[in-house]
Amino acid sequence: MTTGHDLSGMNAPRWIVIQLTEACNLRCRMCYEWGKAGSYHHKKKTVALDYAVLEKAIRQCLSYKPYFGFFGGEPFMYPEVFKAIKLIKEGGCGLDIPTNGLFIEKYAQDLVDVPPDRLWISLDGPEHINDRQRGTGVFQRVVRGIHKLHALRQARGAKLPGIGVTFIVTPETHLCIEEFFLSTIDLSMLDHLSIEFMQYATPEQVKTFRGVMEELFPETENTSSCISKETSPNGLIAEGLIRDRADFSGMDFKEIARQINRVKEECGKMGIYFIAYPKTSEEDNIRNYFTASWEKMADWHKYCPFPWIYAEIAANGDVTPCHTQYDITAGNIYGESILDIWKGDRLKAIRNRVRRELFPICTACARFYADPSKH
Repeated sequence: MTTGHDLSGMNAPRWIVIQLTEACNLRCRMCYEWGKAGSYHHKKKTVALDYAVLEKAIRQCLSYKPYFGFFGGEPFMYPEVFKAIKLIKEGGCGLDIPTNGLFIEKYAQDLVDVPPDRLWISLDGPEHINDRQRGTGVFQRVVRGIHKLHALRQARGAKLPGIGVTFIVTPETHLCIEEFFLSTIDLSMLDHLSIEFMQYATPEQVKTFRGVMEELFPETENTSSCISKETSPNGLIAEGLIRDRADFSGMDFKEIARQINRVKEECGKMGIYFIAYPKTSEEDNIRNYFTASWEKMADWHKYCPFPWIYAEIAANGDVTPCHTQYDITAGNIYGESILDIWKGDRLKAIRNRVRRELFPICTACARFYADPSKH
């Protein structure tokens, strides 16, 4: 996969993630959208992509064979989600869907009939831990869905959809990683799993980021500001990422590293595809992440390849090269072709900025610490 700065031959993104809807039926405490400090709380109403606009954007890219992902909110709250899955799969492209899992039981048969490649189902520990973070009764509903989907898939002799779990490491969950994966959940039903650190930014980073965005994309009568007043009271989605570093002060970094590596070892034995964000699971690396010493991390780097290979479409149609930072927008598919946006001046300006210097809140993005050849 191309990770350099040469765009020759790059007529379309290699990886496209689509936020189908902002709506979600959970209020997970750590979520930067709908959590305690989430940026969506003030919204008078949520938005979702018009299906005709979504279909047009997907069809424009199918011949380039990108890998697709859906996102939310909760993707399975989007009424046409299975039409979109079928369109992508019939077009010969891969598709991953992260989900909070509450619709898996309801849509298990549909998921076997029209399967994405992989589901990433959110669970954050044994029942009492998970439900403290995600909501009462969530654990049992999600596990029932996994069991039903696995049974239907087995009965058909099918391999798809791949079933996986995403675990978010937070102050509440960090001591139960091993217990969850090796004693609570049945690993034999999983094809893949990821362990991801809670994303966060400092108030200073967000303040600096605001200044950078206003300088990069000043509001003029011909160019709307990239900072949307619909996303948060202060105009930045990034506001939802702000956390006090003291929130992480009681975490046992050595124990986190031990647990992650133990789970990784077991996945290797069982042939389960394993991803960690950040990818280096060592005590010092973990400590540097949760103490905001990002430049000391083994996974920190001076550039980000994603603006050259990746595009994300927000539920309002905005296109961004960043998974978390919807504030960094390059255009909107309601008015432009995604391929024109991909080759357009605003995205060139974003790439030029990243070529010179990272955005102040790049360290808050899970993709920043990822292997761009994996998804």
